[in-house]
Amino acid sequence: MDIMLVGGVSPMMRKLSLKLYKEGHKIYVLSGSRNPSNHFEYAFERYDFPYDNASVEEVFRSVKPDVTILLGAFDGNLSGEDPKREAIQYAAGLQNILLSWSALEKGRLIYLSSAEVYGSSYQIPVTEAVRPVPRGIRPLMLFQGEESCRFYQVQLKKDVVILRLDRLHEVPKDRREADLGICERKCLDAFQDSTVTYRSNYKYGLTYMGDAVESIYKLVSCERHKYGLYHISSSEAYSELQIADAIEKYLGKELEKIDNTLEDQKSVILSHERLKEEFGFEIWCEPEETIRKTLQYMEKHSGRFLDSSHPGWDIWHRIYFKTIDFLGALVPYIENLILFIPFFMLNNRATGSQYFSKIDFYLIYVLLFAVVHGQRQATFSALLAIAGYLFRQMYNQSGLTVVTDYNTYVWIAEIFIVGLVVGYMKDQLRFMQEEKEQEMDFLSERVTDIGDINDSNLRVKEGLITQVVNYDYSLGTVYDLAEQLEKDHPSKILFHAITLIRDVMDCQDVALYRISDEKYARFFGYTSAKAGSMGHTVYLPDKEPLYEAFSRREVYLNRTMNPEYPMMAYCIYEEEKMETIILLWSIPFERMTIDESNRLIVISKLIQKAVKRSSDYLDLLQKQRYQDESPALREEAFEELISTYHEAGEKNLTEYYLLRVVSAASGMEKAAGIIAERLYQTDYIGYRNDGNLYILLTSTDESGCGFVQKNLEQTGIHTVISEEMGL
Repeated sequence: MDIMLVGGVSPMMRKLSLKLYKEGHKIYVLSGSRNPSNHFEYAFERYDFPYDNASVEEVFRSVKPDVTILLGAFDGNLSGEDPKREAIQYAAGLQNILLSWSALEKGRLIYLSSAEVYGSSYQIPVTEAVRPVPRGIRPLMLFQGEESCRFYQVQLKKDVVILRLDRLHEVPKDRREADLGICERKCLDAFQDSTVTYRSNYKYGLTYMGDAVESIYKLVSCERHKYGLYHISSSEAYSELQIADAIEKYLGKELEKIDNTLEDQKSVILSHERLKEEFGFEIWCEPEETIRKTLQYMEKHSGRFLDSSHPGWDIWHRIYFKTIDFLGALVPYIENLILFIPFFMLNNRATGSQYFSKIDFYLIYVLLFAVVHGQRQATFSALLAIAGYLFRQMYNQSGLTVVTDYNTYVWIAEIFIVGLVVGYMKDQLRFMQEEKEQEMDFLSERVTDIGDINDSNLRVKEGLITQVVNYDYSLGTVYDLAEQLEKDHPSKILFHAITLIRDVMDCQDVALYRISDEKYARFFGYTSAKAGSMGHTVYLPDKEPLYEAFSRREVYLNRTMNPEYPMMAYCIYEEEKMETIILLWSIPFERMTIDESNRLIVISKLIQKAVKRSSDYLDLLQKQRYQDESPALREEAFEELISTYHEAGEKNLTEYYLLRVVSAASGMEKAAGIIAERLYQTDYIGYRNDGNLYILLTSTDESGCGFVQKNLEQTGIHTVISEEMGL
């Protein structure tokens, strides 16, 4: 196939070109730059035109590629020195490329984007269905590129594929390439200074570049594909601390690891399930292997990664670099001496010439070095010119006559005045240029800072917008909703509270636990399987982060994004005892704020008020609800309780089992007491309208139910699962 690669020199361009060349394809390169020094080793033909050049259309018309690959995020022309200017130029050039390609009515176009377009943090691998929220100039530029390609894909029905690649790792060849990757950059820092910084709450989906190239080639060579967007990633999370530990391991010496962890968490790992399902995906190289090879390569080719001033060089390397620096400083003087010879000869020949005797070649010589090198070289060249002038004058006159000649001093003054003034002007122009560049660098940094501040302001604005949009769930409205709990039947209050929390907190994964025996949390209800992932019974001291927050009566916030814990949690106290725990599992990281914490606390307090009211009410009716001195509930109270759990079970808010007592060796009258001793505080015993004794096992699965039945059989009590039981 004829394949057009659009992009500058970069590691991705090199790897992709090599892969396509080995597979026997003919490669054409649109470099996007007029720099002839750029080397594309495997290109059959290269075209050095900027992307917005009118000749790009002629290039596509001439090549007629079967596949066009836009390197996008991996384009070597995007150096990042001036992001705003590069973004504007690239956007204009991309439109020109897409228009030129679409005019062919032939071939497939592949655009390489990056995980950079996701500006937020995500708890789980990000699928293609999640729309990016870019933060910053470069991510916004890449996302706009995606949208431009998507227009041709959706509106014009072109064969366009967008590939988002996760963070790549590869052995770098020099310092410039080492700055392109996270692993490589930290390897370089450790190799140079034996220091590596890390943020423990930053995680990346590191992917080997070779694996990414193999996946790209599958999209290049396939006849058809199901989707227009794919993620290429290992889908394995690596933290910066893991990278730092691996570098220390393979470098073979102890590093100074600096913890720069901030409160803001960053975790973006792309999901490769779509690509893997359709084309397959294999991991051939782990980040640890790349780190090992990178450090070995840096030690073998240290000159490519360390500058001459680095203190780690041995004495011979230091002498070598000092010699190179000294010779570099001598070059202008040597150049001055060499060029003095032809000017000296020209001046000697011109002295006796009718036509050239009026030309002052020494003045030209001094001006030349003043204009090129400045005042210092102008002074040196003036001294050489004076020596040459005096030497030439002594051909016909004595030295004393030349030295005492008035014209000699006038000429010397002329040479020095002109040379030094021009040299001074040259130095001033150079100084102004350097000052301008420094000011531009400073202003560029300020623009970057302003952009970061603007991004922060946008997040604050979005948060305020969310609060306005969610005004229906303001504290006053929450109070009104909680007041509805007052009207519920006492047995239904907590189930209603679960749905209330789900709606008000805008969290689909909510779980509620009741405290049993002070340190055990017993499952009560949930809104999803994820919300119940912690289990039916939890020993709180084992969950140290949760237990510490609950002991301080604070809202627990999972800022480390530990998947074993909920994102937010709060414990409701009754006097000095823990009573109820609320767990929220799917709150986005950006919503883990003081505002959300306060909202959860207020909701919990209002729920506590309603529960306390219902508890007091049930205590007053205890004699009417229970059968004499037995722990068994009377028919009416037990039927209401079963009805409540049946309704909650149909709404998928809880699990329960209803057991009917068939026989008891000690008799039915004593059976209730024996059963009560072997049940949790959250389970119930009672009589139904048919006169039989029943057991209601709340928040229990099949294995838990079987355990209770076996335990009761040991005491001579036999039970069966009620036929009316519905799950």
